[in-house]
Amino acid sequence: MIAQHRQGSVVAYNCCCAQLLTIMPSSPSRHVLLAIDSLTGRGAEKVVVNLGEALLQLGHRVSIVIYEDIVEFEVDARIRIHRLQPAVRGRIRLLSRLTDNANVRQFKALLGRIEAEQGRVDLILSALPRIDRILSRIKDKRIHHVIHNALSLQNGIRKNGWRKKLSRIWHAKRMYDGRQIIGVSAGVGEDLQTFVKVRPAALRTIYNPFHFDRLLSLAAEPFEPPVGAEASDYILHIGAFTLKQKRQDVLIEAFAASGLSCNLVLLGKGRDEAKIRDIIRRCGVEDRVILAGFQANPYPWIRHARLLVLSSDYEGFGNVLVEAMVIGTPVISTDCPAGPGEILAGAMSDSLVAVGDVQALAQKMKAFHAHPPRIDTQSLDRFAASTVADEYLKLIS
Repeated sequence: MIAQHRQGSVVAYNCCCAQLLTIMPSSPSRHVLLAIDSLTGRGAEKVVVNLGEALLQLGHRVSIVIYEDIVEFEVDARIRIHRLQPAVRGRIRLLSRLTDNANVRQFKALLGRIEAEQGRVDLILSALPRIDRILSRIKDKRIHHVIHNALSLQNGIRKNGWRKKLSRIWHAKRMYDGRQIIGVSAGVGEDLQTFVKVRPAALRTIYNPFHFDRLLSLAAEPFEPPVGAEASDYILHIGAFTLKQKRQDVLIEAFAASGLSCNLVLLGKGRDEAKIRDIIRRCGVEDRVILAGFQANPYPWIRHARLLVLSSDYEGFGNVLVEAMVIGTPVISTDCPAGPGEILAGAMSDSLVAVGDVQALAQKMKAFHAHPPRIDTQSLDRFAASTVADEYLKLIS
């Protein structure tokens, strides 16, 4: 039954993607500049690359400005990548302000060179804190700040004492008050206003973009499952090994409590790997939990998994949930602030469990392992790269 469902999903998406590839370029051609801290192999950075490539497919020009000279993605050669080469901030507040001013001048000069070479920029999208700090000091109606996470949870605003809380709220308001803001989920925007107390000039929700055809192609690449998971009867988790956000402790404890005899496979790396290994030993599941490390192409692992589970305390969106369902793998997720509840809406809301509830997650894993839920493929159309790119183009006045 699962195989039939996945085959149907793949056929449907192949048809959809064939249609996307025949779309005529939008008119007129626009020039979009994407500014971000770096292009390290993480979620927000992947979103920027996906969006840039979607805009290219629609016939537009794309430039990327990076604060830090790190590029870990293969980026289409037609997208020009520019290094900002910023001044480094000092510890003394006065020096910090001086370097901020220098970096503003640096960005304006770089923008001038880009426009001289490639034509006027129609839209500037800024993502992540370091580049936001610079662009938030520039008055330009073309600039929109894209927020990729629930900042009150990422920055500890909800949990810290009042002094740290006020300091972090002040810094966030200093950057984002009166600015044009885009949240990658409605929950991100609600968090920004309710808990971070930001008062934006405009607030919109635009979901993250996904290239369905590319996901299916990558998922079809040759795959050698880990020892113990050869029968494709394993539950998969993908995420950085950071217990504070991804909560692998909750996942492992729930897996142990479920009594399932299949394997749990964790893909990723991070500073908490030793702690995660300790939790596996404490729960007595060393023979059933496999830490398979970071995988450059995780999509065959997703395709062959029986379920994918997200156990986070918070997310900005939850990219891996969309990716798994596009490929045809059912998912379970904590109903954490921002993202998952919007992705798994309507008929798929039964895939959500309360944050931090080990027993609820254990029961859901056991139930879905026996009877995986149906994926509502039509609900995923709103995340197609071309659809999302068009939403961004509407920002151009």
